[in-house]
Amino acid sequence: MDFELKDLLEAIGPNATLIFAAWIFLSFLQQRYTAAYDRYRALVEQYRGNADSTTRHRNVKGQVLLYKRRCEQMKLATNIGVVSAMLLTTALISAGLSVIFEDAGFLKYVVAVASIVGLVLVMCSAGFVLVENSLVQRAIDNDPSDIEDLGDAGRHSSGSEAMEQGQKPADGQAALS
Repeated sequence: MDFELKDLLEAIGPNATLIFAAWIFLSFLQQRYTAAYDRYRALVEQYRGNADSTTRHRNVKGQVLLYKRRCEQMKLATNIGVVSAMLLTTALISAGLSVIFEDAGFLKYVVAVASIVGLVLVMCSAGFVLVENSLVQRAIDNDPSDIEDLGDAGRHSSGSEAMEQGQKPADGQAALS
């Protein structure tokens, strides 16, 4: 069990950046999950208050259900991301152990499998973020549906199209010239 420290550091040093990237990705996922959950809780409280008009109340109900789904998507993405980071960390530790225990040939398979599965899970987790992004777009599209002046025009046309139709563009949409 004689090994050179230089060999150990070469085995784990450059690959440690992959672990740091995985944890940064996890913090990104957690931030999205927390933001969706906070908005979900606020909408639930608004819905419980029931002081809104019937149209707004119906809109808030739709938003509650949409944000509930967003929270579920981001929870799943975050959990998959955690497993991914654990696998990538396992690969890094196993790579270091393979330098120390040169005769333990099975460690190279542990490194290979943990690395590949960990990276595939990063992709899966990112896929859930894409799904969640489509839910964000639905929330954006549905939010002004109870405002008479915006109605379907704010949902389906860009600011420039609204201007061409003689309508005022929705907030945040500038007419493109």
